Amino acid sequence: MQRTRTAGVAERRPPKAMVIIRDKPPTYDWGWFSREDQRMHLQTVDKDHRHLHYKVWLEEKGRKVLVPEPGIPAKVLKALQNEVGKQRGRIEAYWIAFMIKNSWLRVQLKSGLITLFAYPHSPNHFERSLPLADVIPNEDVAKKVSLADVALNEEYGMVEIFAKRDEARRVHLPLENVLWQ
Repeated sequence: MQRTRTAGVAERRPPKAMVIIRDKPPTYDWGWFSREDQRMHLQTVDKDHRHLHYKVWLEEKGRKVLVPEPGIPAKVLKALQNEVGKQRGRIEAYWIAFMIKNSWLRVQLKSGLITLFAYPHSPNHFERSLPLADVIPNEDVAKKVSLADVALNEEYGMVEIFAKRDEARRVHLPLENVLWQ
């Protein structure tokens, strides 16, 4: 718990929550907290349902899943499953930004191969690689890309190539379909 001082009195505050899905089913909000498990999931974060500890896992070793922890009522789970189906890409984009913020995602360029390291030093660690030529088909331009030109962008949840250039001249690689299969 975080502690703050108010008029000389110590006060406890819960970790900050990121709400991703609201009102599914009505009155249930789903997301995650600032200190979390290194594996994509959603859990109840609203004050009325947080104590229930409902959680669904959305990945397993780099594979897309939707695995509920025991105890979630069928009506609640069905509403959440439907919404996850509609918003999966958005949820993944927010999780990728969260991964970058927490240094749970790293990128490397070596010998024309972009490699992503998810959750390094964690039991949930996995890697994905793709040829730089898949991202930059122009061979002459691709040859000019160095490790210093490749970065992760937390704001957009993407890999950026030529990250030091003006935004309009950068190459952006969304990671939702690269990380999870």
